[in-house]
Amino acid sequence: MGFKSALRIAAAAAVCSSVLASGAFAAQVLDQSAAVVNNDIILQSELNEATARVISNAARQKVQLNEIDARKAAMEHLITTSLVNQLAKARGITMTDMQADDALNKMAAKSGSSREQILNSFAPGQSDARKLEAFKSEMLVEQMRRESIGSRVHISDSEIDSLAKQLKQRGSIEPRYHIGQVVIPLSSAPTEAEYNRAQAQAREAAAALKGGTPLAAVAARYGSGSQNGDLGYVPEMRVPLPFVPALIKAKPGDVIGPIRSPVGLHFIKLFDVSHDAVEPIKTYDSAHILLKTSVILSDDKAKEELLDLRSQIERGEISFANAARKYSEDQGTASKGGDLGYQDPGIFDPGFAQALVELKPGQISDPVRSSYGWHLILLKDVKTDASSDEAYRSRARSILFERAFEEQAGLWERSLRDSAYVHITDPELLSAGVNLEHSAK
Repeated sequence: MGFKSALRIAAAAAVCSSVLASGAFAAQVLDQSAAVVNNDIILQSELNEATARVISNAARQKVQLNEIDARKAAMEHLITTSLVNQLAKARGITMTDMQADDALNKMAAKSGSSREQILNSFAPGQSDARKLEAFKSEMLVEQMRRESIGSRVHISDSEIDSLAKQLKQRGSIEPRYHIGQVVIPLSSAPTEAEYNRAQAQAREAAAALKGGTPLAAVAARYGSGSQNGDLGYVPEMRVPLPFVPALIKAKPGDVIGPIRSPVGLHFIKLFDVSHDAVEPIKTYDSAHILLKTSVILSDDKAKEELLDLRSQIERGEISFANAARKYSEDQGTASKGGDLGYQDPGIFDPGFAQALVELKPGQISDPVRSSYGWHLILLKDVKTDASSDEAYRSRARSILFERAFEEQAGLWERSLRDSAYVHITDPELLSAGVNLEHSAK
């Protein structure tokens, strides 16, 4: 057992057990913990490291954060990370060294950065082992986020048809808004005291934003969640609907809000507006084979079976279509040889979509995990289509999915916090009066 594992166990015992060998031992352990999140412990070293990263990231944006605001933002992130990792462990989902290595290679190729630069951005100044651990943790959080939220998104044909009609009427030019957001969190059923506290913070945040305080600093002090901070350029059709009317009328520098949503009170700051040509839609003709995991079929066994099946296909022992008919558990496509037809990747589970767009025509993927199970994907062809009715429907479907995905992301993160026990033990946050605690209802 490593030192950190031993320390976590000792700290958890000190916090949770009603029988301690000595008060001096308890104080010593608690001095090394920063927070209790359900049965997990966030250590001082983790919080210090995360705080340094928040400050470093802000400095790159030419924003200077004070220590407490940076520490609060870092703690918020660590709490969410801990909760998601606990959820992954409960579901038996892990991020192996092989998966991390593959993700790292893809990220390096896409960004033009080296593996070392990417790893260093996750844990600057730390050992190579700690950098890899931090990277794996972030990748696992993103995987769980995709899998947990993607299955919640449901879009009707009437919604797609309505938006497709709007897109066709608009033509080939679409406004894009460079916006930042501050989300002041509220639980799903806030008490009067909680709501009053959020309202007071909203007034302070509004005054700070309108007084010229950098959005990153306001977001660190008052905000929470993955959609908190600078969101970059967002196409108008992907802006959450409640914000669109005010955003259309706004000028660069304007602050919009507060606007209430199920996850809290939102402020939007508009930095810039551009009018760009709409990118043509790429549609992918593909097929897949799905294996669903269960008590009988584990993740490892599913991957093993799919790798064996891919080898058989590549050796010519069975065609992809026949393998899909024989083995795929997707009842809607198995009889058609797994055929999915030409589709915009945006309609698929995010994990599936990412793997699909990375393939070349004729290539079969490695086993890919989605919220439905494990897949082999065959990419047959890619075509670009800018003006057909189906292209507009495909674009509409993708826009609606992304908009719904981000809305559900906030609700999912809030539901994790609402069902969690959080107890802060960090002396610096406590002495500053920062309240991030929550008791599961």
